[in-house]
Amino acid sequence: MIIKSKNFILRPIRMADLEEYFECQQDAEARKMFMSVPKNLAEAKKDLQKDLKEMHAKKPTREGFVIEVNGKFAGYIWFDEISYGFAKHKASFGYVVHKDFRGQGLGSRALKLMTDYAFKKYKLKRMYTYTRTFNKASARILEKAGFKLEGILRKNKWKGGKYLDDMVWAKVK
Repeated sequence: MIIKSKNFILRPIRMADLEEYFECQQDAEARKMFMSVPKNLAEAKKDLQKDLKEMHAKKPTREGFVIEVNGKFAGYIWFDEISYGFAKHKASFGYVVHKDFRGQGLGSRALKLMTDYAFKKYKLKRMYTYTRTFNKASARILEKAGFKLEGILRKNKWKGGKYLDDMVWAKVK
């Protein structure tokens, strides 16, 4: 499935995207947001292989897309925890905009398209994500994409010798 926009396309992530995928995770700003990142390309390859295998399962619980601008890797979005049983109404997601493409409104436009796609394809009622309270850029992307701040989870994660607070954002149908 390829989703076209005026300024970019969203296409399924593939193994050929490995180096750019890894580069996005190694950026200093992005690293602050992840609980862990691959240490090298071999670890990133292992992670991406696992994700691709899951994406091609009969009932995938994960799906990932590349944001591509003029043939260049501008970031990625993934849906996770896609449910089919009792809690089949919701999924979580995450995204990373490559450092060379930040501040252009790309993240919020791509996120709007992807959430519309996921709500339709998986018949979801709720999509949610967490972002660190210090990540004002991500909060702005989520606001512009129509997500609402539901609250703050205080001391939700332990990283780098300290507790971190997370904002909970959601969009419901």
